[in-house]
Amino acid sequence: MSYPVPKPKSPFTIAASQPPPLPRRSKRKRFAMRSFVRMSGWLMVAALVVVSGFLLVSWQHDSEARQGSFRRASVEGAINEAHSLKMLGKEEPAPETAPEPVTAKKAAEPQKEPPSKKVTFAAEAPKEALNALSTLISKATETPPQGPLIAPATQEVPALDKWPRSVALTGTPEVRIVTEDSSNNEFVYHTEHFEFSCDAPIGPDAVRHFARVFEATWMLNCQLPLDLKPAPETMRKWFRARILSTDDAYTATGAPKGSGGYYSRADKTIYVPISNLGMKLIADKRVQMERSVESNDTLIHEITHQMMSRWLPRLPVWFSEGSAEYTGIADFVHGRFFLSGMEVRLKNALRQRGAESVNGRTRMPMLNINELLALEHNAWVNVIGGTSGSENYTSALLLTYFFYHLDGSKDAAGIIAWLRDIEKGVPADQAARTHLLAGRSVAKLEADLLQAYKHAGIELVFIKRDGAVFEE
Repeated sequence: MSYPVPKPKSPFTIAASQPPPLPRRSKRKRFAMRSFVRMSGWLMVAALVVVSGFLLVSWQHDSEARQGSFRRASVEGAINEAHSLKMLGKEEPAPETAPEPVTAKKAAEPQKEPPSKKVTFAAEAPKEALNALSTLISKATETPPQGPLIAPATQEVPALDKWPRSVALTGTPEVRIVTEDSSNNEFVYHTEHFEFSCDAPIGPDAVRHFARVFEATWMLNCQLPLDLKPAPETMRKWFRARILSTDDAYTATGAPKGSGGYYSRADKTIYVPISNLGMKLIADKRVQMERSVESNDTLIHEITHQMMSRWLPRLPVWFSEGSAEYTGIADFVHGRFFLSGMEVRLKNALRQRGAESVNGRTRMPMLNINELLALEHNAWVNVIGGTSGSENYTSALLLTYFFYHLDGSKDAAGIIAWLRDIEKGVPADQAARTHLLAGRSVAKLEADLLQAYKHAGIELVFIKRDGAVFEE
């Protein structure tokens, strides 16, 4: 039996079924190519990330620049409006010119007040003009204006329902440079609610040092339940303070002799020498801090007058001064007013003013209530500086404190209702008969006050000057 012999495969057939191995050099080329492709891909991803980040930063920068231009344009308009001031009884008219467009380049430049808006201060006016103006103001205060007070459209910080134990700022005031013009000795700085105009370059740090007192006093007068609604004077965006670098410059403004600051009702400005702010100017260039300004009761007193500027023509002098004396005796530390324990602070203030200590009581003279309620502004001014002047301030403080904390339910309800009537246009005397006397005679009110202070450990001795008396 024969078997077929398999036909041997051709060597060429074997070679065709298996591809020849690649040379070693070809393998290296393929590996290098794959590595190059991968590396190129990662480089492209990285480049895209970098370009995207650059575009994002550029967009943010442009956006901030546009917003900054808008803010500067808004502030510039507010500054221009704020400087339309009433100086010496006349308003300086603002030129009616179209605002210049704000560009990115212009927004980056320091903002300065236009030359046409330069303020002329009362100190630069002739003395005769100041005297004449003072006479006009005195006459004007004799007849309070009629009609309701014009309240601010919105109350930034509303009044509290109850008398606070303390009132404080939430942080350090921010200071912005408005103008630093050495050629005209004009240096203007802004905080949130105040404009500080200086005759020397005191700088933002120095302004920040004393601005806390101004801003905190604003806050206090906003939050007291009296609901005074402090607002800058007509045509202004900020309350204005004039800081004088020398005592001579301060005296030249017509400052009361021996004063450490005063509020001018003529030009609605507080005048303060830098020496009374705990600082001194060295070589007209550098400000040196000497002491804290937070214990400056005179400054707080005058700032309170400014907070009540729209009320002053309608208020009797005993309350306009008594309310300022009250805030002045409150403890103020690190931007906070402490109003708890005011009885102790009142006694300390009376001792500093010459009160005697008799059988454990604080004995103090006080102008009788009948004359105090009828005291007019002219009579008050004529006795400033003497014994009677000191008695006036102390008497106003005692009467104001009584209506705040000792009368009736001890919640200031009577004096708050009195202020609401005045706000509506009711004459102060008429409103006083309704809410302060509240059905009492003046003699009964005086007896109630005497008894309330006796319980508080204060013995009052009423004095009489034979002046005008209150018409019941």
